[in-house]
Amino acid sequence: MLMVTRRFGEGERIIRSQTPWQWGMFYLLGMGLQGKTLGIVGMGQIGAAMARRAVAFGMDIVYSDEHEAPAELLAGMPSGAVRRMSFDELLRVSDVVSLHCPYLPSTHHLMGAEQFAAMKRTAYVVNSARGPIIDEAALVAALQAGQIAGAGLDVFEQEPTVHPGLLAMDNVVLLPHLGSATTETRAAMARLAADNVLAVLRGDAPLTPVTPVTTR
Repeated sequence: MLMVTRRFGEGERIIRSQTPWQWGMFYLLGMGLQGKTLGIVGMGQIGAAMARRAVAFGMDIVYSDEHEAPAELLAGMPSGAVRRMSFDELLRVSDVVSLHCPYLPSTHHLMGAEQFAAMKRTAYVVNSARGPIIDEAALVAALQAGQIAGAGLDVFEQEPTVHPGLLAMDNVVLLPHLGSATTETRAAMARLAADNVLAVLRGDAPLTPVTPVTTR
C-alpha cells in the first residue's frame, strides 16, 4: 500500500536506471494516507492486523465480511475506528481496497470490471491474499482506462506468470509473493506445522484443522 500510493517503486526504478532527476514541487506526487479510507475485504486475523497498522497512519477503516469481526480481533483499536459495511458500499467509499479474504469459489474474480468501475478514480487496490480473487484482465483494462489510480500486487492469477499489461505499468507494484517472507514468520509457520503433526501423533486433534472446500 505504501509503495503504490507513494510511488516508491517508480522512484527506485528511476534511481537504479540512473535516469536524470531533480526535486520538484510536483515531482512523483503520490497520495498521503492520513484521513483516507481503507476498505478491508475479509476481516480475519490478517485483515485485523492490517487495520491496526492503518489506524496508526490515521486512516478510517471500513470492512466487509460475512460475519461481524470478533471483539478480540479489534482489541486495542480506538472505539468506533472500524466499521462494517456491504462490499458494494466499501468499493464506493474506499481510497484503498485491500483484499484479505480466502480464495473460494465464491471469491473467484471477486474484483472484476464491475467492481473496478464502482471504485473512486483516485483509489488503489492491494492484493496480498490470493491471485485469482482479481480478474487480472479486468484490472489491466481498468488501469488503462483510468478507472482506478493503481494497484499493489503480491499474488497473481496465473502465478508465477504475470499479465504482460501489468508489467508495462508504472502505477502497479509487483512483488513475488513475499507477504510472509520474514525469518520470524516462516519459523513460526514451521513450528505450527510441527506442533500439528505432534498433536496428531499423540492422538489429539490438530491445532489448526483445515476443512476441505468443495468446488461443486
